[in-house]
Amino acid sequence: MGYIVAKFGGWANASAENVKLAADLFEKNHDRKIKVNSAIGKVEGLPKVTDLLTEGAEVTLKTGVFPEDILEKIKLNHYAVFKPLGVPEDVIDGVLKLLEDRLPMKDSLSPDHFRALIIGSGEELFSRLDTYYLKEIRKLKARYVDPREIGHYLGGNPLDGHILPESYNNLSRLKDMDGIIVYPGFFAISNRGEPMIYSRGGTDKTAADIAAAIDATLYENWKDVDGIYCADPRIVKNPELMAEVTYKEIRELSYISFNVLHQEAMLPVMNAGIPVNIKNLLKPDSRGTLIVHDREHIENRPVIGIAGLKGICVINIEKRMMNEEIGFAEKVMALFRENRISIEQIATSIDTIAILAKESDFKEKSIHFGISESVRKEIDFEEFIDYLKHQLNADKVKISRNRSLMCVVGQGMRKSVGTLGRIATSLSNAGINIEIVDQGPSERNVILCFKDEEDYSKSKKAVEVLYEEFFQN
Repeated sequence: MGYIVAKFGGWANASAENVKLAADLFEKNHDRKIKVNSAIGKVEGLPKVTDLLTEGAEVTLKTGVFPEDILEKIKLNHYAVFKPLGVPEDVIDGVLKLLEDRLPMKDSLSPDHFRALIIGSGEELFSRLDTYYLKEIRKLKARYVDPREIGHYLGGNPLDGHILPESYNNLSRLKDMDGIIVYPGFFAISNRGEPMIYSRGGTDKTAADIAAAIDATLYENWKDVDGIYCADPRIVKNPELMAEVTYKEIRELSYISFNVLHQEAMLPVMNAGIPVNIKNLLKPDSRGTLIVHDREHIENRPVIGIAGLKGICVINIEKRMMNEEIGFAEKVMALFRENRISIEQIATSIDTIAILAKESDFKEKSIHFGISESVRKEIDFEEFIDYLKHQLNADKVKISRNRSLMCVVGQGMRKSVGTLGRIATSLSNAGINIEIVDQGPSERNVILCFKDEEDYSKSKKAVEVLYEEFFQN
C-alpha cells in the first residue's frame, strides 16, 4: 500500500471544475492520503487571493481598517469556486468570517507576524471549504488539519520561515489519521505560537516537508502542464517531455528558470529519496515527469534539459591586488546581500570579480521577505555601482546590462567527451558570442553568459540551436 501526498496550487484551486477533478483523484486512488492546498489563484476578473490579502494587510497596518472592497473581492473568489460545487453561501460566509475575526490581532502582534497571519489565511479559507465539499457534497471521509494544532513550527523571519526539526515528529502523526487529510500550505506558527509563513510559493515546501515527515511513497504536484519539458515550449515547438529526471538535474535547471517546484521544496524529498511526480490535472492518466534520485544514462543523450534566463546584468569589479586581500569576495557578497540582490553566478580573475544578477532584483525587489508582488522599492543602478566602488575601495566598477544566461544540464555529460565543444560550436555558428562560461564541478551543467538583443532574440536562438544539437541530431 502506498502513501501519496498530493499538492494543488493556485491554478488547480481557481475553478469549480478543477476542484472537482482533484476530488476525483482521491476517490479513485485511496493511496492518496494528504491533500495540500494553496489559496485560490487567478479567477477571471479578480486578483489572486494572496495578492488581495497582502494588500489588505498593508492597508490595515497603515490605517487600522481592512478595506471593504478587498474583503468583497476575496468573497467573490470563494463564491466563484465553491457555489457551483453546491457549497451553500452561508457556509462560505461562515468560513470567511475567520479572516475578519483575526483583524483585531493587529494590536497584539508585530507588523510582520500580523502580515503572516493575514497573508497565510488564503490557504486555510480554501482548505476548510474544500473539506466541506469533500465531506458533505462528495460524501468522502475527509478532515481538515490545522498546522497550529498539530505543531507545524517555523523559525526565522515571520514572512520567510523555515521548518524547525521538531515539526517533522509532529507532522508524522498525519500518517496515523484516517480518511483524506486536507492540509493548508504556506502558513504555520513559531514555537511560541506566533503566525508564520514560508516564502511566497511555500505550499510546495509544506507538501515536501509533510512527505518527508510521513516517509511518503510519492509526492504528486498537480499542474496545468503535462510534466517537465526538455526546453521551453514557447521557444521550441513540441519539445520532448522528460520521463525521468534526477533531483540534482532539476535543481540545476530550476536554478536558472525551470520554475517547476520551489527551490527549497526539493531538499526534504531529495534527502528522503521520495520521488516527485509532476502531473497534469486535466490529463490525470498521463505519466507526467518523475523526479528521482538516479536514472539510467541514455546512450548518445548527454543532455536532459536546456534553460535560459534573460534580463541579466554583469557587474565587473576591478581592484589591483584583489587576490591578496583576504575576505574580499565575502565583502562583495555581503553588500549584495544587504540590498537583497541575489547573485546568480560569479566569475573571477586575478584582479577582477564579475557578479551576475537579475536586473529585476534592482527594479522589483520587495521590502518584505516572502512577498513578491507588492510593496516594492527600486535600487538605482548607477547609485549602487558608486556605492560598491566606495565600500570596496575598488579601482573600477562597471555594469553591463541586457545579458542572458543559458544552462545546459545532464548527468550524462560526465560520461560524454566533447559536450562543451558541441555547445560552443553550435552557438558560434548561430553568431552568438559567449562572454562567460562555467562548467560546474559536478560536470552535469554548463552555464553560459552572452550579450542579448532588446527583444531577447539571441537567447531564443540559443535555445533553438542547442535543442537541435542535442535532441534532434
